[in-house]
Amino acid sequence: MGLIIDNEDMCEKFKGLLEENYFIDKSNIINDFNKLIENESSKYVCITKPRRFGKTSIAAMLVTYYSKSIDSKEIFDKLKVSKGKSSDNKEKENEIKQYKEFQGKYHTLYLDLSSNVFSFETLDSFISSINSKLKTDIEELFPNSKVLKDYDDDIVLNLKKLYKKTNKKFILVIDEWDYIITNKKFTDKERYDYINFLKYLIKDRSYLAFVYMTGITTITKELSQSSLNCFSEYTMLNDNQYYEYFGFTEEEVHKLCEKYKNLSFENLKSWYNGYKSYNGEKIFNTWSVIHALNKNNIENYWSLTGSFNVVKGMINSDIVGVKEDILEMINGNEIEIRLENYGVEEIQKESGDKEHVKEILYSKMVTFGYLTYYNGKVSIPNKELKEEFIKALNDKESDMQYFYNMINNSDEMLEVTLHKNVKRMCEILDISPMEKIIPGDKLDHENLKRFIDYSYFNARTKYNIEEESPCEIIIIELKVNSTAKEAIKHIHRKKYYNGLKEKGYYGNILLIGINYDQKKVKYSCVIEEYNNNMKLLSTTKSEAERKRSNELEINGENKRLKSSSSKP
Repeated sequence: MGLIIDNEDMCEKFKGLLEENYFIDKSNIINDFNKLIENESSKYVCITKPRRFGKTSIAAMLVTYYSKSIDSKEIFDKLKVSKGKSSDNKEKENEIKQYKEFQGKYHTLYLDLSSNVFSFETLDSFISSINSKLKTDIEELFPNSKVLKDYDDDIVLNLKKLYKKTNKKFILVIDEWDYIITNKKFTDKERYDYINFLKYLIKDRSYLAFVYMTGITTITKELSQSSLNCFSEYTMLNDNQYYEYFGFTEEEVHKLCEKYKNLSFENLKSWYNGYKSYNGEKIFNTWSVIHALNKNNIENYWSLTGSFNVVKGMINSDIVGVKEDILEMINGNEIEIRLENYGVEEIQKESGDKEHVKEILYSKMVTFGYLTYYNGKVSIPNKELKEEFIKALNDKESDMQYFYNMINNSDEMLEVTLHKNVKRMCEILDISPMEKIIPGDKLDHENLKRFIDYSYFNARTKYNIEEESPCEIIIIELKVNSTAKEAIKHIHRKKYYNGLKEKGYYGNILLIGINYDQKKVKYSCVIEEYNNNMKLLSTTKSEAERKRSNELEINGENKRLKSSSSKP
């Protein structure tokens, strides 16, 4: 075992994974890959997923299984791959045959293209270091090889000569292929040269039997100078083949919960589920599930994988409609949009496509795991990510700060509402002036609804409206430049409370009318409490509502007097 050839560290990593309490057997992906070995049209596979979805774990498994220098029979004979995966008996027999045939047949080449990159000033020096490590491995594994006598500065030539001398092909496993580009290491020109280097190393090389390449961002399109179009790509947007091997499926998490009984499946599901595959099947974030089970605690582990500054940048972008979309997604809604893969070309060009800038932004967020995409709609996957978006609202330099304040105040808003404290309700609403949240005079129904949704944001985490509830039912109507009483009348006209008993609700009903006076920048409020037979129990008005109602009555009386005095 060596540094690149039959990498020792990756073998030890996989052995360590096998010893973990929460190991999930993903070895059937080997059955899939075995069918591609030495198939010129399909032997190049690139799978891109967000961080902490098990990409490197799969790489470690492949190195352990295929490597000639690693005795892995005892390891893999206990795993699913050894038994085949097909429901067709003939196909399963072939899978088992291939499992035995390809196990330990090849020398593997493992390249982590993020490893120690920061210590190199130039791309050439980085590539040269890889070539030097390869030489060290050849000296160890093939000490009498003639390749060593005229070892070239060109790594491809060395691999060609080694293949020619041994007549043994390699399995190439590349991890973090996009790191140099996404982290903008080296110069712009060198990053283009890096893509050319990968093409030179990989494409149409007879010394390669199979290539597995992984990272976060996709290759997507042909770059200006070169192309890696030999790869079949599988991404967060289009993986219909290997999605079940990255992240945990619902079935896998169910089994973990049944086995260890630390945490309930439903809690894990609401916090870490929600990434949708091509067919709508939901995938869990592997990293967060394992941390939650290890610590026996449901909390936000996403911050350990990356900064939410990415989300802040998204929220504070000047792209039309993005802020409104984010508020809708935080509120649990989906946004319709057609997305394509976000890849290295977009990064290289600094997202210069102004026409599709919104689509590029959302594709980026899906690629990095902040959003999920299914059936033409984008959404926030789960509570863990929703927390990140809510934290990102907390920016004093942004007008979105007001929504963050509303969420923070929503617990108190619910409490004072249930206690019919209309004075405090209006004070809380006054903290987040509507004219600052909704620029200009655009006070349409959608914006008003969003305003109320955020004022009572946390209420939805305390009550499940699909279950029978003895708690108070809250029905809210919002008016502008009218009266809160008129809002209550609107509820009665529409009879929004009809059918609640039939749906299993048997608590008291609170009808809440809220009026916003644009001129005075003030809220007024009325609460009418009814039992579930709609018998009025109490009425509570804010001082502002009494004043508003009196003003309207006086204005109305003055108009009537003026009208009467003008008659002959």
